[in-house]
Amino acid sequence: MAAIALIATTAHAGPVIAPGWGAPIFEDNFDGNTVNQGVWQIADWAGANNNESQYYHPNQVSQQNGSLVLRADRDPGWSFGREFNSGLVRSWQEWSHGRFEVRARVPNGQGFWPAIWLLPRGATWPAGGEIDIMEARGDLPYRISSAVHWGWDVNNHQYVSQAYESGANFQQGYHDYAVEWEVGTVRFYVDGVMHYQLFEPAIGIPSTPKSIVLNLAVGGDYSGYPDWTTPFPASFDIDHVRVWQRPEIIAPPTSRITDPGFEDSALTDWQTFGNTIDNVASDWGTPRDGQRSLKIYGQFDATENYSGVLQDIPVNGSERFTASAHALTRSEDSIARTANDVLLKVEFYSEAGAEYGSPAFISETEVTIADATSPEDTWTLSQLEGIAPRNAVEARVAIVFRQPASNPGGSVFVDSVTFETVCAADLTTDGTSNGTPDGAVTLSDFSYYLRLWPLGHPATDLTTEGTSNGIPDGIVTLSDFSLYLSLWSAGCP
Repeated sequence: MAAIALIATTAHAGPVIAPGWGAPIFEDNFDGNTVNQGVWQIADWAGANNNESQYYHPNQVSQQNGSLVLRADRDPGWSFGREFNSGLVRSWQEWSHGRFEVRARVPNGQGFWPAIWLLPRGATWPAGGEIDIMEARGDLPYRISSAVHWGWDVNNHQYVSQAYESGANFQQGYHDYAVEWEVGTVRFYVDGVMHYQLFEPAIGIPSTPKSIVLNLAVGGDYSGYPDWTTPFPASFDIDHVRVWQRPEIIAPPTSRITDPGFEDSALTDWQTFGNTIDNVASDWGTPRDGQRSLKIYGQFDATENYSGVLQDIPVNGSERFTASAHALTRSEDSIARTANDVLLKVEFYSEAGAEYGSPAFISETEVTIADATSPEDTWTLSQLEGIAPRNAVEARVAIVFRQPASNPGGSVFVDSVTFETVCAADLTTDGTSNGTPDGAVTLSDFSYYLRLWPLGHPATDLTTEGTSNGIPDGIVTLSDFSLYLSLWSAGCP
């Protein structure tokens, strides 16, 4: 699902909060009459790439009526043999990852090539990567394009690009062009609509810090050469430039699970199963936290099959547990319209290391974290809560991808898996009744339980009725009170 930025209608609208990003860390609304050369480097360059025909000269860059103006002219005689003059500015500052937004108006005319792009200062092209937020052709008023370039050197240059048309004439009025560049992915937006998303490892997106480049090229391989219809002078007008950065990459969560964010590429702390075609792996292309996530899909063996990971965790009987996981399915490899699904399971055993279905297997509980109805291209959180059986010594947390015999495709990414436990008799932070456990079982916990139990509060439900196996059934009765009393008096075994 695309995140739509809040659009500023004027240069004086104040701080703009982009959903999920907060306030910008950099902003230039180009007020006043002079370009801030402490922020922007103004090009004075007779060279040209891509067979372009312009000379970038400082006289072609100005600030007028709340906009940065990059003006293209025919050569007045001082451009080192170039037929045209134009303007280019580049931010002195560089950023690694973030949301970059430029509100601009592009010119009309054969041979004009306005562009908004990100490029590192200290890396040889294309080794540091290049992100083209917007490129336009003066002869195609209804089309813009976005691209990513990468490669070790010029001889190994690779790129991907995509054109976009919304029905709008981009040469009429200002439009918003943005990219969200995060670890493993870039998302391109026009007027708040995401039109292109790319992921690692299909493409290379070096994390090398990059500056913002704004320029109006004339001629060249992309736009072609100006002709007799090309209007001069013409300008590329920029209303504002903004940059957001998330405070930091989300850290893997605190959890009794080891490697909850699947940061270890070998999955050393996880046991894998059903991994017959490398369909269970730590993947660095689509993380929610840290740098990696778990990527899983089916085995395609013409039978219903199960693939995934599991991890065993020691527990004490009658501990209250919570488990959670985030899941994402990408639109270009979705499990939508399939019977595939992914489960978060918690199993309990009376012996450590016992097999599923053996006499030591006690019980299990599960929740679906991804299926055909899940939203695409967004992380969703799923949770489990319960009480460990009284005779449990081990919990097994598993992520399971189920693929039916019809073998539909699609993959799912999983990240931020947590499993936490607390003594079921521990309900309060000592001295309060706020319901936040502190790890100490005291009289205040018993007093708090005694107040909640007659009300049928979920925290007071400890048993399946008629048994003492510790699996809550949603019915609060005397047996729950009796079990709590025994746990509390023992300090929770």
